Parts: sequence; C-alpha cells; structure tokens
Amino acid sequence: MSAVPVVSLAPLTNAEVDADRKVVCGLLPALEKWGALQVVDHGVPAATVAGAFEACRRFFALLLESRMAIRISKDNRGYAPMHNTHYPGNKPDLKESFNVGLGLTADDPDILANKPLHGLNRWPELQDFRAPVETYFNAILGLGDRLLGPLALCLGMTPADLRALYTKPVAFMRLFHYPPDSNVAEKEYGAAEHKDYGFLTILAQDANGGLEVRSAEGELVPVEPRADAFVINIGDMLSELSGGRIQSPLHRVVNRSGRARHSIPFFFDPNFDARFAAMPEITSGEYLLRKFNKFYEYRKQAAGGG
Repeated sequence: MSAVPVVSLAPLTNAEVDADRKVVCGLLPALEKWGALQVVDHGVPAATVAGAFEACRRFFALLLESRMAIRISKDNRGYAPMHNTHYPGNKPDLKESFNVGLGLTADDPDILANKPLHGLNRWPELQDFRAPVETYFNAILGLGDRLLGPLALCLGMTPADLRALYTKPVAFMRLFHYPPDSNVAEKEYGAAEHKDYGFLTILAQDANGGLEVRSAEGELVPVEPRADAFVINIGDMLSELSGGRIQSPLHRVVNRSGRARHSIPFFFDPNFDARFAAMPEITSGEYLLRKFNKFYEYRKQAAGGG
C-alpha cells in the first residue's frame, strides 16, 4: 500500500535563500498525486500542540449543558453538537466540535457591517482553556502564512500577490471529538467521505488514528499519526484555482481505536472579498458559504430561521 508523502518545511522555518522554491520541489509532486501530505520541520513547538490537545479533551469533558450554552453561531463560532455535518448517502457524522475564528472585537468594521463568517468567538467558562487554544491558533496562522509562498508558486502566482488576498483571512479552527467506535456497517462514520471546501487545511491528529485518504488509484490509505507532523490537504477552492491540475482529495475518518479520538483541523482561506483571476465570478467568501449552506446543519437552520 502506498503512503501519503512526507515533506520537510525546513527551508521555510530556517529562512533559507529561495526557500519557497525549495519546498515546492517536494510539495507540488505530492499535491499533484495526492492533494495531501504530511509536513515536518514546521516550526510549531510541540508544547503548543500538546496544550491545544489538552484543552480539547477538557472541553469535551464538560457537561453537555455547558457546551450547549455556547452553541455555534451563524458566524461559525462555538459548539457544534454531534451529527452537525451530513454528507448524502451516509448517516450524519459521529463527531462534535468547538469552532474558533480570528479574534475579532465588537467594533470590527466587518462585524458592524454584519459580513458573513465575521463574529465574536464564543468561549466556555473553563479555566486555562482560552489561552492555549489561542496560542495554537496563532501558531498555525503563522504556519499557514509560511505555506502561502510555495502554494503561490504552485498556482503560478507570486507569493506577494497571494498574500495580498490574505490580509484578513477567513480562518477557522475546529477542536473535534469522535466517540470510540464508528458504525461502518450503518454508514455512520466519524466523518463520511468528503472533500474539504476551501483553500488549505492544516490538521493535527492524536495518536488514535482513523484518517484515511483516497489515492489516485481509488484506494483508501490510512494516514498514520505522527506527533512531529501536520497533515496538509487542499480543498475544492484551490483545486479550481489550479484548473483541476491539483485535485482536492476524498478522505474520511473511521475511529476503530476503541478510544475517544481528537483532532484539530485549521481551515485557512483568503479574505472574504478576495477574488482570483482564475475564478473572477465569485468571491472566496461566497464560495465558502455555498459549501457551508449545503452540508452544515446549523447553516440550514439559520437560513430557515431556526
């Protein structure tokens, strides 16, 4: 069985000369074949990752009543209960999440203008939770920015032109909890097979495994957990911007560990109003909203006034 490639980001973290092009040498072949890879030498401290996972476990140990007190808002912030995503042909996903976005303030002009996906983060009353979550969020935000350089080259753009579309990114992080066992026979997965919607996903997974990526040959390949690595995959938006040269990968989560599984995906998308020459008819934010409204139950309820 083939395996998802592993690529070193050492040229970026060490600020080497021509670092973006050096990383592209490993990044682009992996994206063209898989749409996914694992990255090492990424510069995010192990203690930052461990702190985020500890906060994740503590949050999901709260009583459901406490979690529901910060139920997810229309701006994609807060607690999303079990079965909140649903892909056709399967039962709703067997997972719950806590969603965090950019740390905006009440006087932010986009909040005042009621721009979609711009809102205040919703925090639980849980001591020593917010700080490690925000520390991790900011560290991955920095990693995402470093990756924009080589990704721009993959798309035939300059790093400066791509970063100009990321001055206020639509960035969301989700702390996920998956119960011990997926019910595959009943098509109730931790996450049913799907593609991500946006530009780039940066994922940390715990040691329990369960992530599977479908290869170009149609084989579901486990992505073995590595404490020193993040899983990177592209979404439909980047795939379209590449003209389909890079395909967003199908993937799923099947928790067979017999233990609770936790993971932390970070979705790193351009400014809401960003437009790309390769996709001029729609903004980045409008593109995301179409996807969210199709698959997220909380968005369907918001659209229906529920």
